Amino acid sequence: MKSDVPRSRVQDLSRRDLFFSQDFTGEEFRKRRSTVARKIGKGSYALVCSAPPTASDDSVQDALFYYLCGLETTHSYLLISGKDRKATVFVPPREASGQAPEDALGHEDSALIRKRLKIDAVKPVSEMERALGKVNKLYTPHAPVEGGGATRWAARGCERKRLEHEWDQAEPRDVRFQRLLRERYPDIMIEDLCPIIDEMRTIKSPAEIELMRQAGRLSARVMIESMKATRPGSTETQLQAIAEYVFRHHGYCGKGYGIIAASGTNTWQGHYGRNNETLRSGELVLMDCGPDLRHYTSDIARVWPVSGTYDPWQRRVYGMITEYHKVLLSLIAPGRTHREIYDEAAKIMTHKVKSRTFPYRNVTRLVQQMIKRDVGYLNHAVGLSVHDAVGPWKDQPLKPGFVVVVDPMVWCKPQHHYIRVEDTIVITRDGCERLTGDAPFEPDDIEALMKEESSFLT
Repeated sequence: MKSDVPRSRVQDLSRRDLFFSQDFTGEEFRKRRSTVARKIGKGSYALVCSAPPTASDDSVQDALFYYLCGLETTHSYLLISGKDRKATVFVPPREASGQAPEDALGHEDSALIRKRLKIDAVKPVSEMERALGKVNKLYTPHAPVEGGGATRWAARGCERKRLEHEWDQAEPRDVRFQRLLRERYPDIMIEDLCPIIDEMRTIKSPAEIELMRQAGRLSARVMIESMKATRPGSTETQLQAIAEYVFRHHGYCGKGYGIIAASGTNTWQGHYGRNNETLRSGELVLMDCGPDLRHYTSDIARVWPVSGTYDPWQRRVYGMITEYHKVLLSLIAPGRTHREIYDEAAKIMTHKVKSRTFPYRNVTRLVQQMIKRDVGYLNHAVGLSVHDAVGPWKDQPLKPGFVVVVDPMVWCKPQHHYIRVEDTIVITRDGCERLTGDAPFEPDDIEALMKEESSFLT
């Protein structure tokens, strides 16, 4: 199977290179830290923790720590001064990693770290206590570790369940860290850093967009290969396996969130994840997935027939969704708000139904159902997480560099199906670019693609 997704440079890197971001320059990280310093003010400091060690072979780095320095080490800490805008990273010694010296990075490599990250100082973690002794006001993220396919909200939900469970009651890591800070520095004033960084994350840089463009191509490749491999008698598990193969083989990466490969009435569950049913003729497949490509992801969903041909009601409903999708895409532009786009799309779809110019009959009720959904179909931002933690945006005009999903959807109660078409887009100067646009969504195009030979069928 030939890929049009650029292969990762991981295989060409030295062991030490793998501890540093390969997608962003040290200067970009320095500018981000300078922005944080300016926003917290001259009398404050910001402190961000890296992720802790895990038992998994797949390393996980905290999104906020990575966003500000691009370093792939655990139990490290980034301290930013609002006064002089200088930054210090506190790193454990090489021996703390448990790896061979040539496979580890520690504070002993301070010269290399300073050069690669454009950072002012690198010190042992043991020196952080003395550095914090002069801090009066400290900004630190009031958030769980975000990364490795876990969004901030999903991670917080799991932490809440653990805390409230009678035989667990585990204290969330960020809450424990704040408690330790207050115990050791009783006079320190602690503020939440998340709103500041979330605002910064709202607009992606050109380098971030390029990385997400690659993630979008990976997501689209999964859809294309899964469509071609779908046959009655194959399984949801096989579709999940195709996604995991494409991510690993073409991106050297894992999944950005739980893969949804739902068939038949399983599509009714918005976040279905068992993926263990057999595909049957006459049913539909709803697939939703994205990679964790060097900490960035994309989001895509498509619906296709197991048999390779939509039956009449499937074509009517899915065709209506694709029409709504195209209308939304045509209206998206910088300067427009979510509400303006949604309201105009509703008028256009209503006119199409009333004037009978809409190509699919008997979908009036479903169009009205979609219009009544007040949340709209530009649902969530995408970036370091599939539900990216960004600042408020729905009541503000769209700006170039904002990445969001376009995701019209409808629930068909008689058939117990949930039908949708989702793409990740980036707002451009004059409209938008579909980062996941390589995957077809028109019914005719999908049927034609499903007739092609699959590399995954044996």
